Amino acid sequence: MTTRMPGKQLMRTGLVMLLGFGLAGCAGPAGFLGADNKASAFRDPGMSMQNARDAIVVGQSTKEGVSAALGRATVVKFDSGFEVWLYRANSSSEAAAKAEFVILFAPSGVVKKTRIRAAS
Repeated sequence: MTTRMPGKQLMRTGLVMLLGFGLAGCAGPAGFLGADNKASAFRDPGMSMQNARDAIVVGQSTKEGVSAALGRATVVKFDSGFEVWLYRANSSSEAAAKAEFVILFAPSGVVKKTRIRAAS
């Protein structure tokens, strides 16, 4: 019988989150896989990054709820079951278009963490 140490599980979760946000933060203007897979803008063209973040409740919002509220995202799936969803701002300005809203989903399908990366 093997027992898992809580610290080890926490460290794994942290590592997956760090990897996911690292990938999302390094994505170029063309998205993860090139120009054909651009990060999605919000369903509502007038939605701001802050409004999108306010629509999500960490620990409660599900993938289905987020998809209904924000629209389709660029998705990165990990073997561990975690997923990172990426949205880019709706904007005609190239600089503002680099702003991103990133959502990390736990394997259960519930939001684990969110982050807004401001345009640089």
